[in-house]
Amino acid sequence: MSVFSQKLQALIQPRIDKGQLTIYGLARNSKIDRSSLYKFINGERLPASTEILSRLVDALRLSPTQAFELRAAYDISRMGEERYRRRRHTLEFLNFFNQYVGTQPAETLPPPEPPPLPSGCSEVRTGVLPVNNLVQAVVGAETARPNGEILVIAQPDYDFLIHTLSALTLGRECSVQHILCLESESQEEDNHYNLGCLRAVVELMFSLKSYQPYYYYDNITSHFKNSNSLPYLIVTSECALQLSYNQKYAVCLRGAEYVAFFRKLFNDARKNANLMLSTLDTVTDNIRFYQNIFQKCAAPHWVCSCSPHILQSMDRELFEKYIYDIPGREEIIQAFLGYCDRQRAFLQEKHAYIGFFTREGIDYFCRTGRFRQTPSSIYAPLEPRDRWELLRRFCEEQPPAFKSILLRNNPTPFPAHLEVIAFWDGSIAFSYEHTPHQFRVMLLFEKSLTSCFEDFFTYLENSRHVFSVSETKAFLRQKMEELERMF
Repeated sequence: MSVFSQKLQALIQPRIDKGQLTIYGLARNSKIDRSSLYKFINGERLPASTEILSRLVDALRLSPTQAFELRAAYDISRMGEERYRRRRHTLEFLNFFNQYVGTQPAETLPPPEPPPLPSGCSEVRTGVLPVNNLVQAVVGAETARPNGEILVIAQPDYDFLIHTLSALTLGRECSVQHILCLESESQEEDNHYNLGCLRAVVELMFSLKSYQPYYYYDNITSHFKNSNSLPYLIVTSECALQLSYNQKYAVCLRGAEYVAFFRKLFNDARKNANLMLSTLDTVTDNIRFYQNIFQKCAAPHWVCSCSPHILQSMDRELFEKYIYDIPGREEIIQAFLGYCDRQRAFLQEKHAYIGFFTREGIDYFCRTGRFRQTPSSIYAPLEPRDRWELLRRFCEEQPPAFKSILLRNNPTPFPAHLEVIAFWDGSIAFSYEHTPHQFRVMLLFEKSLTSCFEDFFTYLENSRHVFSVSETKAFLRQKMEELERMF
């Protein structure tokens, strides 16, 4: 029996036993013949489409939780448990961005009273609780200093350290440099560990004003667990703290000589790692960063963002009309034009280029005349007629290789300030508008992540989570008609 049939039986049988439900009545209400229903229940067949599944869910009058569980069981049975788990992890990572919207405080918080550091020049601790107390003391003391700096070599699955860094440095002028290891031996279909690493990076990215993560590849078990006794390192202005992988043992060394020694070790390790996160403080920097990516990487294959790429339909006349008269205006216009030219060049290539966007994103553009991920301080809102013209160009002037697809709001809305681009060469870029003028961009080439996002976007294109291409075009035409009534 399939997972779906087991779940369906668990929902139906108690009602049948109590006389609350009959297969005949269920067939009548769902407009599914009794023969098919028996095959669903006995595990001989799955519903042929999500539309049939929806009719079954409605006829059973399931609660939201029950409906979610039955749909999940259907997906597991249809695609296999491993593939379902991988896609679920990928979706959870994307939705992880939503919970951090608005967490950055507007003003620096007063530093907390730091826990006492060890009084001597050296101290050892054993046991998880004593070690964690020492970690909190070391991190807390550094965050209380003006312009503190913390150097970290540790894996993101050390939850206490990640949460301590996130909580104690939130909104404070304390910089963190972090070296982490991505698993090199994972199978292409196993994205769990490396996605977990990225989740920790995202948490710290939102919490810290200055955060620089670096990554390298190795076998996690061999490098950290088997023979390396104290692989984790935290260096501050006052001390160096070495920790075991299981967080049960720690050595704290205080003094300028120790700090200088371990700082040099950290710097040497950083030279052999790759910068994971770039912070871009202006829209021009952001555009040029992507132009550099476009020169190094192959053409984009998938792009997923809140708003469709309407900006690429802009021309010099429109940029001249709406960019404010500010310092560096011509430089900004040239950067935008270069970006648009490169995007249009990609669209002329024969490779498929698929863009996902949300209803909220296009509604925002039509309502305000503004683009997501473009600071409103550098340009005036577009007039309704020009909004209509850009939508017309976007709908009518795209080559056959480009496909624009509207996302549904289930299971959760796509993060408004996030853009994900997967390139044909396997590179993946995550761009997040951290503040109205600051962007954080992660660019990675990693086989398990490449495989999981390629699989996820391929699945998404034909899933119940998106509208069809024809439905997407109809929606865009409807928005054009609404705009037309405004001028």
